Amino acid sequence: MPLRLEVSVGDHVESYATRVEEIGAATISVLVPMARMRSRRLSTGTLVHAEYIFRNRRCRFVTEVAGHSADGLHELLHLPPDIDTLERRQHFRLQTALRPHSLFRLVVGPDDTPAEDASLEDCTIVDLSEGGICLSSRVLLQDGERLGIVLPLPGVGEINARLRVLSVDEPQRGKLNRRAHCIFTDIRLSDRDRIARYLMRRQLEMRRRGQL
Repeated sequence: MPLRLEVSVGDHVESYATRVEEIGAATISVLVPMARMRSRRLSTGTLVHAEYIFRNRRCRFVTEVAGHSADGLHELLHLPPDIDTLERRQHFRLQTALRPHSLFRLVVGPDDTPAEDASLEDCTIVDLSEGGICLSSRVLLQDGERLGIVLPLPGVGEINARLRVLSVDEPQRGKLNRRAHCIFTDIRLSDRDRIARYLMRRQLEMRRRGQL
């Protein structure tokens, strides 16, 4: 079974590809990971974020390197106490401070007319998951409104998606911005994968800094 590993190395995150060879009582045996066609042996105790696909479900777990096989062909990972899937944990949400390249209202029906402020400026994405975003803005948005977004994710690329506003929170006392909770209604699988990679990298960085 193919397995993707992400490991914090210095001030950045590296992604490796490997394959599960055997699952024992306490460890998982995987081939020595590869990156850019070169093997990358991991030190015992290295914290690893792992991800694989099983029956069209994305499965993730966090573990540590337990050691190496006697022949040097395999890395041994501690068997994780828990594995998250999209069935059990819908979408991990992460607080962010991302600025979209563009965010705009959509015309989706013959009775709709473009708003004068169809392009929404001065907006910040304060919460991100594979399922949607939370948008902070002074612009008044309505429940059910359709939006388009082009959002750069540092280190993994740019996503281009469509959103629907689920609900809008009015500004808290002393604040000016509203918060609009939105779900993705049209997003490519490759863009959803970019979000997953970005979230995993941010989690690794935050764990390394003691923020999680």
